[in-house]
Amino acid sequence: MDVEFNNLPEIKNEGLALDIDDTLSWTFGHWIGQMQKLFGNPENLSVEEIVLKYNRAQNVPYWQSEKAKAWRKNNIISNELQMKLPLIPDSRIFIDKISNVIPLVAYITTRPESVINGTKTWLKNNDFPTLPIICRPDGIPYEKGSEWKAKILEGLEQQVKGIVDDNPNLLNFLPSDYKGIIFLYNKYSVNSNLNAIPCKDWETVYEEVKNAFNGFTSNS
Repeated sequence: MDVEFNNLPEIKNEGLALDIDDTLSWTFGHWIGQMQKLFGNPENLSVEEIVLKYNRAQNVPYWQSEKAKAWRKNNIISNELQMKLPLIPDSRIFIDKISNVIPLVAYITTRPESVINGTKTWLKNNDFPTLPIICRPDGIPYEKGSEWKAKILEGLEQQVKGIVDDNPNLLNFLPSDYKGIIFLYNKYSVNSNLNAIPCKDWETVYEEVKNAFNGFTSNS
């Protein structure tokens, strides 16, 4: 996959990047509640149980009808939906603490560029820091999002020393010599030779960031 770096927003410092969906915002949880109403819940699972079992809406086997896929596709590109997503409360609390350990330098998200305005509004309304936002180009399909993000992290390795992200699939596309640290939010284990750290909650993310970057000094 070819990734265009010339048009990315400038990252001026070295530090840590943040994912948004299901890391800062409770995106999948919001979708699950809607999709259960619209397309059924034959396993009778709670929102949390579906998250643990399937990780992503596109992995839920009984939400694979054309109607469900169309609903999901339309909402992915909805600025209005981005502004309504619920906050993961602890994310806001611990982001401030983490920024005292290592600078936060960017949001890197597989959301399409078409929803960047709704994303900016949501971040501002929830008092998150103003940082460059790197979104998936509209021409790259959603299914290629993890591969695209891995290429971005690889290309920005000198500036982005790691990322807080909830998606373990990202690890499948990073090179074996990638030196950044992936703090996997809401995960209890990880199977990878990369520097990936499972973090069950935001407090664990904070503690692991402290362990990894205590005394961090930027070279920029």
